[in-house]
Amino acid sequence: MLTPLDAPSRAEHAFLAASDRCAFLAQYLGGRGYQAGGCNQLIRNFKCEPSAALGNPRRQRYKQQAIARLARWLRGAISREQAECCTWVPIPPSRQRGDPDFDDRLSRTLNLAFNAYDVDVRALLYQLQSTVPDHARQARLSAQALYENLRLDVEALMARPVRQSIALFDDVLTTGKHYKCCERRLREALPCTPIAGVFLMRRVLQVRR
Repeated sequence: MLTPLDAPSRAEHAFLAASDRCAFLAQYLGGRGYQAGGCNQLIRNFKCEPSAALGNPRRQRYKQQAIARLARWLRGAISREQAECCTWVPIPPSRQRGDPDFDDRLSRTLNLAFNAYDVDVRALLYQLQSTVPDHARQARLSAQALYENLRLDVEALMARPVRQSIALFDDVLTTGKHYKCCERRLREALPCTPIAGVFLMRRVLQVRR
């Protein structure tokens, strides 16, 4: 089930504003690691770096299984009509193309989820330089530094018109920084196109009772 963020949930993601339209499929327990099981283990396998999976057949298998499972969730949560009216834009990974750890898991998940649909999945954004992922660094990259490292792929944008709206797609919503920086870049070229965020999971620091 795709769950829209309500006001209390949105407030847990520091960079999001009241006007942001975002939705998610499941919740990830922040600070608990894979030991928390369930979604935490699933997202750990999903985010396994390509270089780590390459030399470990078991981790490679777990990563493929995670992609397939999350793709099934996405297909079950979004109707064909909803999928086909959007241009789906994966939020770019921290590594630039050509880097051994460049990971196209988001594009693969979208294409698998919407197989046989008339969907528009386009990598309209990319990072100019590889960066260390936020979860692996002591001090997180600032929003301005991230924005300045993001680029719009003009050739991909001009290849065909975008659909009625844009769905920025990512695996985990944490602070909302990546979503907002990507939205900002897209709005420079597409100021009138509605943009929303779709996330496989959102981070929660504790489960509400």
